[in-house]
Amino acid sequence: MHPPVQNVAAIENGGRYIIHNSKSKTVLDLNGSDGRTIIGFPRHGGENQQWETIYHDGGWHIKSVGTDKYLNLESHPKDDVRLVAIQQPFLWHLWDDDRVANAIRICVPNTRQNVDLTDYGNPNPGTPVAIWGRWEGENQTWKFEKVH
Repeated sequence: MHPPVQNVAAIENGGRYIIHNSKSKTVLDLNGSDGRTIIGFPRHGGENQQWETIYHDGGWHIKSVGTDKYLNLESHPKDDVRLVAIQQPFLWHLWDDDRVANAIRICVPNTRQNVDLTDYGNPNPGTPVAIWGRWEGENQTWKFEKVH
């Protein structure tokens, strides 16, 4: 396992990453059971846990390496909307967290919503990933491990 990138400025256009939750240490995983939902799951390094970052129009598309589907929202942005992988890209903003070292927040532009490992960062495999209003919870911060 490689150390996480130091900050958003180190995220590369076209780079591949495994995205770890700072609290649970599980990673963003495209659920192998349905090929659509995004869950927290222990790291195994498979392509369903690898994400390509694509810089676009002042933000980032995040695409599954295994399926070429994009990290997106199940519906309009509001608390507890689940993340899904679909063909349509979604523009995310990435921000350095000001409390957790080397951690990044994955944010919905023009809202206070950001990506959240639900149940306060429950480490159990299969925990849903959703968006929630920003707070100081470490379960809303993520570390990007470059895949070589």
